[in-house]
Amino acid sequence: MFDLNRLPEKISKKIAGLSRTHDDVGMSDSTILIFDEMVLKIEKASRSSEHEKLLLGWLDGKLPVPKIIEAITQDGYSFLLMSRLPGEMACADNSLHNIEDTIIALAKGLKMLWEINTVNCPCTSTVPDKLAQVKYDIENNLVDMDNFDVETFTTEGFADVVDLYNYLNSNRPSEDLVFSHGDYYLPNIFVSGRDITGFIDLGNGGISDRWQDIALCVRTLRSRHMRFANQGEEEYQKYKSLLFKELGIEPDEEKIRYFILLYEFF
Repeated sequence: MFDLNRLPEKISKKIAGLSRTHDDVGMSDSTILIFDEMVLKIEKASRSSEHEKLLLGWLDGKLPVPKIIEAITQDGYSFLLMSRLPGEMACADNSLHNIEDTIIALAKGLKMLWEINTVNCPCTSTVPDKLAQVKYDIENNLVDMDNFDVETFTTEGFADVVDLYNYLNSNRPSEDLVFSHGDYYLPNIFVSGRDITGFIDLGNGGISDRWQDIALCVRTLRSRHMRFANQGEEEYQKYKSLLFKELGIEPDEEKIRYFILLYEFF
């Protein structure tokens, strides 16, 4: 956890004397402090942290996202003090107990993202953007192997990260560009029953293929629900079918697999 004695003065003054809790759900490399009306996110300064600040400003009034109260980069760290969203994470116990309502909310959330007019969007996160970043990370030994599922190099059969990159580069899909959250996992989506109350952790967001968020939503539904409810493949397929019914489209399994594999690098 970050040493809170090193907080920028502007932020220290705003949270002085306030009771708080520490959130350890979601981004493991960040320190997240929850106050009654605010959230403080502390992480190493990066392309992602800067993108999140840009997108929160751009999305204000377009989507239910936190409002920036203070945003400071200092000593190699990003400090983002934001308003606290209503509702609960889609991975909360109550949300998973009422999984059908949560899936309906998640489908609504995807549609909300797709309805955003992307004119003047400050960030892009297309397949070429991502592959360029992957290539750079491989060449500079920056790939974090802890991000990868064991199945990627066993069940999926890739020899190593170079082999996976070559596959992704050679099988680039045609893209249906929309506004993408970029990390559409249950901890990053806030719900209340069947309604969306907010989106957080938008550092990988921007203009991207529609199927990126769908693929991550499918992935997180499987991992979170099957682990939480101790249910098998048949139940998961039922809930996956409900998601696509609510979206009004048929699953594109090739794109789902492609974007799940691509996301292993992020």
